[in-house]
This record gives sequence, structure tokens and C-alpha cells, in this order.
Amino acid sequence: MKLIENNRKSIDDPVVCVMIFFLILGLLLLLVYLKQYFKWQIVYGYLFFLGWFSWTFLEYMFHRFVWHSKRSNKGNSKTDTSNHLYHHQHPSEIKMTSLTRSLLAIGCLLLAVISIFKHNYLTIITGFICGFTFYNFTHWLLHQKFSERLFPKKVRYHIYHHCRYPDKCFGISISWWDDLFGTVPGQQSIIQGKVVDFYFGEKMNKTKTSIKKELVILIILLSGHFYSPAQDKKLHYDVIRNGKVIGFVDVSEKTNGNVVFLQLKSNVKTKFLAFPYNSAITENAVFEDGVMIYSSYYKNENGTETSVEAKKYNGYFDIVENGHENLHHQSPSGYNTLQLYCDSPGINTKAYSNHFQQFLEIKKVAPNRYRLALPDDKYNYFNYKNGICIRVDIERSLFTIHFVLRN
Repeated sequence: MKLIENNRKSIDDPVVCVMIFFLILGLLLLLVYLKQYFKWQIVYGYLFFLGWFSWTFLEYMFHRFVWHSKRSNKGNSKTDTSNHLYHHQHPSEIKMTSLTRSLLAIGCLLLAVISIFKHNYLTIITGFICGFTFYNFTHWLLHQKFSERLFPKKVRYHIYHHCRYPDKCFGISISWWDDLFGTVPGQQSIIQGKVVDFYFGEKMNKTKTSIKKELVILIILLSGHFYSPAQDKKLHYDVIRNGKVIGFVDVSEKTNGNVVFLQLKSNVKTKFLAFPYNSAITENAVFEDGVMIYSSYYKNENGTETSVEAKKYNGYFDIVENGHENLHHQSPSGYNTLQLYCDSPGINTKAYSNHFQQFLEIKKVAPNRYRLALPDDKYNYFNYKNGICIRVDIERSLFTIHFVLRN
């Protein structure tokens, strides 16, 4: 499955999008004044269309600027089913039940009958509500396997949105707002069979041969770092809270030819509100030719263990989280949060987080100071000297922690 190439720049300001919509709607409303020249069936069919047309825009705007906002997804996307990111990671789970969709359909039929007898502008509201109902049915259909034959373009766009371009292809009912506002992927891509299986909720199994192949490749990569001449960089940080050292963070970077291996190890022991807190973290990332091909994250927090492993597979990430495999919607990364310690971000504006399994925004807030935005509206600040991170400020409402580079 391929996507038509589109290099047009997207319109990212929601105010501009609204202005364009009202301009189009205004032009369409002008035609209503010609109603005396048409039969009433045509007039009220047109009013119904205007209501449905308005819904498609609202659907697009909510999906793009509300459901994909940081605030909307700041909760736990792994367990909070009301979180939109949860749906991206579990695409086959549709919250609205068949009963709810049926009741909506019955309600729309009743509204349609009433608006026909009333012969007034209630038809616009009917069209709007029918648009909402149509959206829910369409969304359900797009996650059914047979829809590939019925709506090939819509399914292709929605798979792209779920599995590769979460910042593109927001339209569900129709795709013309994506075309108008430039939120269609700009490059041609092939949707792999494994991605399609993940999208439709079909079980993904790896053959023994592919598993052995991955293990062999990983062993060769890692052994090359430890047994071949390589360029090493090691950084040691003290974790400081209220002027006291409560732990350490060690970061290493090993370069061997076109392969880079990064590792972070940390250990923290302290107390919060008289309760003991112990945390041990190990992170790894492997890059080949500037593209991340493997990453892992392990955390033991007061005895509770969390582990995440990501491997590059045909342009996507295979994620193994606490022993359970799923296919992540993010595309491979050329920059990882571990690299923030070894070098300043420069022109990089996003970094892949092994912990959160998504790209985090980086912004320069002062000379030699960069802000990393976490999914829960919290921030870490990285401070640099001669290109090396010398201090990380973790500022929270109840405490502040610093990682300070040892001399």
C-alpha cells in the first residue's frame, strides 16, 4: 500500500483553520438564499449537508488539537482507557458499544422525521448529529478487516495515523480536511503486513528463525563495542536533593565505526514525607548509521519492576513491555534522550524516550540550556558547557533534584 506524495506545508494554527472553515461555510450559506428557486426537498437536503459538513470539521479539530494535545494525554496511556494514546497503542479496542451506536442511529432517524415535518433549520442540527453518528460507525468500520476492500484510502490513512504518523491523517468521516490543511504524510511509504496485523488486532508471532537472527545481530553489535577498538565517553553525576547526595547517574557512550552504544545507570536512595524511596534504573540504546535500532529501559522502584524493550522492525518499533509484545506507532529515531547527556541537542527538536516509548519535545530556553517536555506536563532542564551536559535540573511542585557532573 503506497501513499501519494505530498510536500505541501501543513497549517498548524487552529485559529487559521477555523477562519478558513467559516469562510467556506459562509460561502455555502449564501446559497441558502436561493431556496425559493428549488424544491423544498433539495433545500432541506442541502441544510442537512451543511450540518454534516460542520461536524466533519469539528471532528477534525478535536482529533488534531484536543485529543492529540499533551494535556489530553498526560495520564497513564497504558491503563487509562479514556486516554487517546491508549487507543493508539490498542487500536482494536473501540470504547463505544454496538448498543450505543444503535441508539444513536435510532435517535438520528427520529430527528430526521421531525425535521422533515417541521420544515425548518432543525435540519442543520439533524445533519450535525447524524455526522457524529456516522463518524462512530465509520471509526468502527475502519478497524474491521473487511473495510480494506470497502474504503481502501480511509483505511490506509487511518493505519498511517495509528502506526507511523500520529501527527497526520486526523479525518475519520472524510479526508478532505487533511488534504486542505496539509496533514497528509509527505512521503511515499509501504504499509508492512505486520503493521496491518497490529492495527486490526491480529496476533503477531515471530518465527524462531527471526528471533535467532535478532539475537545474533544484537550479540554481534554489543560484542563489537566491548572487544573492538572504540571511542569511549563516560560521565558521572551526583544526584543532589536539598544539598545532599542521594545517589548517582552514570552515562557511557561507545562508538565503533557506524555503531553507537549508549548506557545509563542510576541509583537513588532517599525519603519523601518520611517514606523511604529506592530507585535503580538501567537504560540502553544502540544506533547504527545514525538510526536507533534497539533500546531498553529497566526500573526497580521500591521493589516494583518495569521493563521496556524496543527493536527496529521494517521502519517501526517492536515494543516488549513487561514481557508483553506489541507494535508501537512511533517510527525509528535518530536521537535518543540518553544523547542529551553526551552532547547538546543542537538542531534536534525531539528525542525518543526509552521510558515513555514516544518522542519528547526539546526546546532551547536560554544559552546552553534546553528543556525536555515530559508527557505529564513536567519538565527536565539540561545545562551544557563545551557541548557536555554538566547539570540536569528536575523541577517538580514538591521537590527539586539536580544531576551534577563530577569534576
